[in-house]
Amino acid sequence: MKKLTLISLLLCFIFSLSAQNTDVLLQGFNWDSHSNTLGWYNVVKDKAADMDAAGIDMVWLPPPSDAAAVQGYLPRKLYDVNSEYGTQAELQSAISELHSYGIKAIADIVINHRVGVTNWADFDQPAWDCSAVVANDEWGQNGGNPCGNWDTGDNYHAARDIDHTNATVQADLIAWMNWLKTTIGFDGWRYDYVRGYSGYYNSVYNNATSPYFSVGELWDNLDLNNYDPHRQQLADWVNSTQVTSTVFDFTTKGVLQQAVNGELWRLSNNGNAPGLIGWWPAQSVTFVDNHDTGSSQNYWPFPGDKVMQGYAYILTHPGIPTVFWDHFYDWGLHDEIKALIQIRKDNGLHSESSIDIKAASWDLYAAEIDGKVAMKIGPGSWSPQGSDWVLTAFGNDYAVWVKSAPSCNGDMTVYFKKPTNWSTATIYYWNVTPGGAATGWPGAGMTDMGNGWYSYTLPCADCANIIFSDNGANQTADLYRCGDGWYNGSWHNSNPDSGGGNSLTVHFRPSGFSNPTIYYWNVTPSGATTSWPGVPMISEGNGWYYYTFANTDCANFIFSNNGASQTADLYSCSEYWYENGVGWNSEASDNATFAPEIEVQHAPNPARDHMDITVRLTAPAEVQLELFDLSGRPVMMTQQFESSEGQLVLPVDVSQLSSGVYWYRLHAGAQTVTKKFVVTK
Repeated sequence: MKKLTLISLLLCFIFSLSAQNTDVLLQGFNWDSHSNTLGWYNVVKDKAADMDAAGIDMVWLPPPSDAAAVQGYLPRKLYDVNSEYGTQAELQSAISELHSYGIKAIADIVINHRVGVTNWADFDQPAWDCSAVVANDEWGQNGGNPCGNWDTGDNYHAARDIDHTNATVQADLIAWMNWLKTTIGFDGWRYDYVRGYSGYYNSVYNNATSPYFSVGELWDNLDLNNYDPHRQQLADWVNSTQVTSTVFDFTTKGVLQQAVNGELWRLSNNGNAPGLIGWWPAQSVTFVDNHDTGSSQNYWPFPGDKVMQGYAYILTHPGIPTVFWDHFYDWGLHDEIKALIQIRKDNGLHSESSIDIKAASWDLYAAEIDGKVAMKIGPGSWSPQGSDWVLTAFGNDYAVWVKSAPSCNGDMTVYFKKPTNWSTATIYYWNVTPGGAATGWPGAGMTDMGNGWYSYTLPCADCANIIFSDNGANQTADLYRCGDGWYNGSWHNSNPDSGGGNSLTVHFRPSGFSNPTIYYWNVTPSGATTSWPGVPMISEGNGWYYYTFANTDCANFIFSNNGASQTADLYSCSEYWYENGVGWNSEASDNATFAPEIEVQHAPNPARDHMDITVRLTAPAEVQLELFDLSGRPVMMTQQFESSEGQLVLPVDVSQLSSGVYWYRLHAGAQTVTKKFVVTK
């Protein structure tokens, strides 16, 4: 047994353990949508099928409540959702139609300020007195004496600033928001003008209403030559919400729309993205324009002739991208934007995808994302290197390429016998070879085959790491499988409920052995075993020997010279050949080179400060270890090093990791093993 010291330990700061977000948000209105003669909610309803076909996951709808301004941003009666956009019935019908396509409805929540019914502050639905207004509001009611507490944010002069420290206000807002969810059907919140009150109260409202999605609008002045304070302000606000909310990435918008005007060098900050997506992409909601910056207001518009460059950037880069209604439905860009969304979806790009910037000059920005998608914007010429890149979308000064999928031998179908106390069966898989496909936890639903068996087919898969679960509530151990298989506590090559069994044949060509024997144990499904040194093997010529297990799917075994010499501990669930310390699962020529098989275990689990990862190699190999948090962000890695055949122990210092679930990936030659472990403090 060898002890190796890990070299060049790299620890990265972990912001959160949030899941990678693959959603695309559509802003489902503009500044003038209230004036549509068909009724805006009816327009949205009619577009639901098209949104679904385009890959839209969420639609941000306008403020729902009765208001003093037709756009809805001066709310009056919160529970009256008959507005300039349509009736309550039309709103509910539109949301129901979105839901029928699996699209989430996000409400524009205006809670920083409010107006009265007939004067400045005669609040109704719900009714509040002057204690609901902050003490430093310009209202001056109550003889000029303050009623509420001091404002926790910036003042808003067009209406009464609401005192969010007031327990009655909090309770009433929570009740209203939960009503919007349960009665009207909304799934999440877009918080308006969050600079007007402390982000802490967004955590209060989010924790009490459990939205599918939450995003805040924090729009402040941007210094293009020193944008770090701007994105720090966004990050600080997210932290103030206790990371219960995302935030619109105004920094990325500002830098991006300046960059496309012949300053594309701005899109690289020492090889990283310049906006909040360069710091905290999981919490960044990117956009090109919205109802304020564009539309008929045009307060801070993206250059109109370069809008598609903006979408080529945000729809391939990390963050949660937003598509603006005007661009999608009114500017004739529908199909171009849809093509970019399709590329994002087809290639699994997400909020925390990695960027490899290839060029950033005055006329060209180019990058590869997750090694799957390449893009360029600007008039400069560029294309990714390699023959496996396919130009998939292009237009005026933008182009996007997709790496062609690796070839595969076919699909792999796995079957799972669901425990009787489980409600359903889902499959979470990762490290699929040869394609590298993966799912987000708890994975994909499986097909009920009857008699308690569920099936799932992994396309273009030879092998995969797998966890079966009860939609995350219960789960199996971390499993690994190559080829079709049935799992009911152990793997089988055929349905174990059908009776009979398979045979498993293993082959061994030793060097200098006079009496080859095989010692075996843990044979499934029978559990058969031998006494050391096992039983004789049968010669099949050319120096090869074989042994066949009857009615066997899988087995552990050791080859030896009647106990005098021995191989490593081996394991196989299909026909197997072994020679010179190398094993493989398909017959090959004597001159072939094979990757080493590896067995990996770790202890203790959970770990507190230290964990040992034990590796058994069947041949010399180059080894590397990587650790990731649950969202896929790397937190530790080692340099590659050469290891000889045998067993080694990698001591891992986890003392600087927070409590939570992590993954490690161990590479040995061409083989990779990925496993989950837990850190507790």
